[in-house]
Amino acid sequence: MLQVILKKIDAYYTGANRFWIPILCGLLYSLCLPPFSGMLHPALTPMPLLAFAALIPFFYFSTRAPRRRALIHTYLHCAAMTLGQYYWIGFDTAGGFWILILIGVALISLVWGALYFAAALAFRYSMRRLPRLYIFVYPAVWVLVEYFRTTTDLAFPWSYLGYSAVGILPLAQLSSVTGVWGLSYIIVVGNIALWELLRAYKSGADTRRQRRNVIVWAALILAIFAWGAVRMYAKAPQTPVSKIAIVQSYMDQFHWGRGSLDTAVTVSDSMVKVAAKYKPDIMIFSESALMCYLDRRPEIRQQVLDWARNANAPIVAGALHWDYVNEAETKRDYNSYNTVFLTDVDRDSLLRYHKILLVPFSEIMPFEAKFPILSRVNLGGASFKRGESESVFRINENLEIAPYICYEIIFPDFVRRRLKDSTNLLVNVTNDGWFGRTSGPYQHAVMAQTRSIENGITLARSANSGISMFVDPYGRITEKTGLYTRDMMVRDVCVYRVKTLYNRFGDWVVWLCLGIVVAGAAVRSAALIKSKSLSTPKSK
Repeated sequence: MLQVILKKIDAYYTGANRFWIPILCGLLYSLCLPPFSGMLHPALTPMPLLAFAALIPFFYFSTRAPRRRALIHTYLHCAAMTLGQYYWIGFDTAGGFWILILIGVALISLVWGALYFAAALAFRYSMRRLPRLYIFVYPAVWVLVEYFRTTTDLAFPWSYLGYSAVGILPLAQLSSVTGVWGLSYIIVVGNIALWELLRAYKSGADTRRQRRNVIVWAALILAIFAWGAVRMYAKAPQTPVSKIAIVQSYMDQFHWGRGSLDTAVTVSDSMVKVAAKYKPDIMIFSESALMCYLDRRPEIRQQVLDWARNANAPIVAGALHWDYVNEAETKRDYNSYNTVFLTDVDRDSLLRYHKILLVPFSEIMPFEAKFPILSRVNLGGASFKRGESESVFRINENLEIAPYICYEIIFPDFVRRRLKDSTNLLVNVTNDGWFGRTSGPYQHAVMAQTRSIENGITLARSANSGISMFVDPYGRITEKTGLYTRDMMVRDVCVYRVKTLYNRFGDWVVWLCLGIVVAGAAVRSAALIKSKSLSTPKSK
């Protein structure tokens, strides 16, 4: 029966140039990724399981004949995969650059689609040249492709396949050992095992080997799941405990105007007064909570310090900052920064952390350091300067925090290497209000959640419009807010660290994958040399 169904599907697709099929399948790929999980609604809890079959259309289109149509349809599929993940960027319509932003979404789909396309070509090659080994080699190629997205000035490591597993939290515990890379690897292995089984059914071949591979892989997944469940429910220490207030003040940036700063200060003032009644150890506001150059506005700066003094709790808040490039220069050029401030009441000052990893085009023009003329190009971005100090903030004897602004939280190794042994709270301040009620805010929240698991550390996340949340070192969301609400959470949080292999050794799986790919290339080269030597006639 299955053989008949598979043959009919194949005949329907190959019977005409139905290019819409790879496009549709590419768009459907995103159904295995956030927000399609229990985070959005309990009924969607099984959706992450789709990840174990999400690449089968990708494999199918890349291996069809004739080759020309296979290449065209595979690229269409890859571009649609990308569009389905990044379409939410098009909802950032502030500043009157709507047309440019839509063009940008199209370009992102085409460019990152080309990266997936390269991965598809690698699959086509490895399946044919390493028929026995590619089930191990190709997942390593996929991981390297994902890792490449963390590099260069165009880095945008969003929505890896491994993040789908975070919806299955016991399975996601593997990231404490391997990082998100290990999750991507085992998911791709599972896709290949199923793909091989379906191919065997369709051709009518003996399926014993393919069924054995699927069973072994499923047993591995169940073993990881069982280990993760045991790990999650290990007894947690009860101390130290800190009372943390997360303030989601929600200012609608699509309607920012001249009176918005006054409104933000008024709203924040009222929320601080409410939070102060709970006597928190720290209050955390979002990125862009105070829409001004905070340390350059004496009256607002003093008001923020007074909030902290009256509440007897330090305040972390996102705002902007500028410094002169050189105080001695007559021209007085200055640099602007996206900044997190921490109040220091004893010194009547604000401590600063400047964002280091800036969003390409939105906050910085890529490659402008190498090609200064690019700094003159204005695409509506903020033209921020990169921060240089990887600051952590000591709050009291029980609490030391590492702040990350928005996009920084999606870089696994950047988050890991900034965490000192004494740091026991990961703080992510962000403003996801630009992206509407789309998948973007959910995807961002899941990536932050994954950093907690990887590093075994509690997360406090404050987002201007949501999703703000508390996450424990095992990735469990203990409390969260909804989207586009003005809300506050005050909670006694056990701020402790769980030792993880990933936190200690970092991206070791990426290096392992590189070794697997090199070994696979060596095996292929040796086979070619052997075949040439056998085909060369011996001289008498």
